[in-house]
Amino acid sequence: MTTGARAPQAESVQAAPGTFSVAGSRPVEVGLLLPTREALIFGDSDPAPLLDFATNAESLGFASIWVGESLLARPRFEPLTLLAAVAARTSRITIGTAVLLPALHQAVPLAQATATLDRISHGRLVLGVGAAAPLPATAAELATVGVRMEDRARRVLDNVARCKALWTGQDAQGIDLLPKPHQPKGPSVWLGAAGPKMLERTGQSFDGWLPISPTAEVFAAGLARVGSAAAAAGRNPRDLTMAVYLNVSIDDDAAKALAEQRAYMEAYYGTPFEFQKTIQACCAGSADEVRSWIAGYVSAGAQHVVIRPTTTTDYATQVSRLHALLSN
Repeated sequence: MTTGARAPQAESVQAAPGTFSVAGSRPVEVGLLLPTREALIFGDSDPAPLLDFATNAESLGFASIWVGESLLARPRFEPLTLLAAVAARTSRITIGTAVLLPALHQAVPLAQATATLDRISHGRLVLGVGAAAPLPATAAELATVGVRMEDRARRVLDNVARCKALWTGQDAQGIDLLPKPHQPKGPSVWLGAAGPKMLERTGQSFDGWLPISPTAEVFAAGLARVGSAAAAAGRNPRDLTMAVYLNVSIDDDAAKALAEQRAYMEAYYGTPFEFQKTIQACCAGSADEVRSWIAGYVSAGAQHVVIRPTTTTDYATQVSRLHALLSN
């Protein structure tokens, strides 16, 4: 993957630091997913451009930078190690996982690693977590660490709860884990979930929600369910961050944008593009089309938008186009 054209210099386009107003919508925080898998399957496995992309995102005023996780199903750079390097190269931008897979980890070393990363970043860490898709490759990946497929959702909930207890010195086994995170309660944890039970758990005990809802209408319905669960648990739904993860390809030639997104998604997942569009948010087209589409999610209640540029060749150009459409 090439770095592409030189990205534009930062401009004073945000309604507040790290926010953009999309097609006249209320200001919303916008972040970028780093191409940590793409660097392996489309590039030469050099992490240096990823760090340059992260520093450029900060200079352009994006609110956050994100990385995903997979050991074997969809291999990429290890997320916490890479985010430590990003934290050392940046000073303001939020760093996060979209998403980390707690089922692959043991809770105690995971709590220590994330607390260390929160210290390195001076409290800029957000942990997006999920259970991973119910696919054969996921089952094989989990098996390598001794976890059964049917246990993955439970392990997400148990490991997150244990991490929170370890971060705050309230571990049931009496472990006093050091270091403690920079943030007094530990990093915010956002759950990537779509099923009814996990939406309910999001509202009950998580700090935010980070779905891949295929339409704004699906997102709005899930948001309502999370909010209701939060209220029923005695929490203020406004205390949760409602985020969304969107796949975007921008080109004045809509057919070219769609072809690029199709090639990307099929190479990335090894499944038909038509199937992927039914389970996650995808938009390919002109800047105006993409802007309007993103605005639909903001109108539905998204407070933080994580954008994955879906390109096999030129990440920097896609970021430049995204920045331009957000700035207008």
